[in-house]
Amino acid sequence: MNTKLGFPLLTIFALPALVSAVMHGPIAGILPALYSEKFGLDLIVIGSVLLIARSFDAVTDPMIGYLSDRTVSPYGRRKPWIFAGMILTTISIYFLFSPGETSSMTYFLVFSLLIYLGWTVMEIPYASWILELSRDTKIRTKISSFRTFALFAGGLLFTIMPTLIPGSGGKMNFEVLGFLALVLLFAVPVTTLMAIRYVPQGEVVENTEKPELGELWGSLKGNKPFRYFLAAYLFIGLASGFGGVLSFMYIDSYLEIGHRYTELFAPAIIIGPTVIPFWLWVLNKVGKYRVTSIAFLIYGLLMPLPWFVSPGEQAFLPMLIYFCSTTAFMPLLMITMPTILGDVIDYDEIQTGKNRAGQYYAFLALITKGTAAVGGPIALLAVGLFGYQPGVENSDDAILGLRIINNIIPAVMVIPAVYLLWRFPITDETQPELTRELQKRVANQQTIPQE
Repeated sequence: MNTKLGFPLLTIFALPALVSAVMHGPIAGILPALYSEKFGLDLIVIGSVLLIARSFDAVTDPMIGYLSDRTVSPYGRRKPWIFAGMILTTISIYFLFSPGETSSMTYFLVFSLLIYLGWTVMEIPYASWILELSRDTKIRTKISSFRTFALFAGGLLFTIMPTLIPGSGGKMNFEVLGFLALVLLFAVPVTTLMAIRYVPQGEVVENTEKPELGELWGSLKGNKPFRYFLAAYLFIGLASGFGGVLSFMYIDSYLEIGHRYTELFAPAIIIGPTVIPFWLWVLNKVGKYRVTSIAFLIYGLLMPLPWFVSPGEQAFLPMLIYFCSTTAFMPLLMITMPTILGDVIDYDEIQTGKNRAGQYYAFLALITKGTAAVGGPIALLAVGLFGYQPGVENSDDAILGLRIINNIIPAVMVIPAVYLLWRFPITDETQPELTRELQKRVANQQTIPQE
């Protein structure tokens, strides 16, 4: 274990994740609904714009991962990219959250493209940084748990934001997002620069070969765990893409309880970090692979429950229980999936002798954003084709389409992911062998500590 990674440094490392969660909060589901309601943009148009913006990542994600893997600087491989992504993110988030009194499809498209590019440049190196802070899977789990806690804390801050803005009526709107944009102008640079300044770069092995662009595609043939992981993540990403982009619209426009946004989501988000110690205890006792597959199974079974909730104030309590129940599983999934990918990357390094963490995380981000590019926008397109539009009187067929797409389709998509995780080629019994093999290799190589 790296003795430098005590509580203070782990907290500083997690701060950018906290701010990132605040930024990500409105993007998937809230902004499309608000742009549609305020500026009259059709959901089909918004879905098409998001499809273009997310597809843009198909080019940028692998390139950023490749370049960060090969970067040589006095500040390490990851930190220069995180700094550059911070600048682009800060600028674009302000304009996307504060569109003024008029806006257009072009405005929404341009700043959507810029914010996704900024996140790519910042977040892929940030995620890869974890693997260079420690080789030990338990330490990686600890780092991921701090990051997960920060993500929930950021989500909670975003959720209570409507209660802090006079005149918002407790509802998420552009007045709230405009205030949030001003806060982020300060918070994004400060938290990012603190992490860059104080957290170690990690370590690199001097005679490890440099990865080459395009190698990762070929490694799919020889890395069975990676194929399983990508396939599972594909289905998970499609499910989250469908559900995430429609969640706010569903509770606001259909269930008519959007004015109780903070009351609805704040308890669920509070539950998230409080169960992290429990899940860490379970993981230490049982192991992550079987626990993760079972958790996804239960999560998938819970997803269709909003189908049975009728619109109106009576929807508040069952939806509160629903969000609290599903959120209790999110910390486990947020902790284990990155550490499972860490095992996959270790497997690749044993096979190839190359550390390609940046490319692997880029590939994962490509799948994640690619499924969101398909899942989220197609969900909006499908709902639009059924004839559903927020803020207007909708037909029974339009409402039925919204209910099916929001509640049933995501649950069906989770089923293959559960099977793939249950049959995963790496197990809790075989994973320690990967760590021992890498430790032997590192012991036989000259290691350069950084900072």
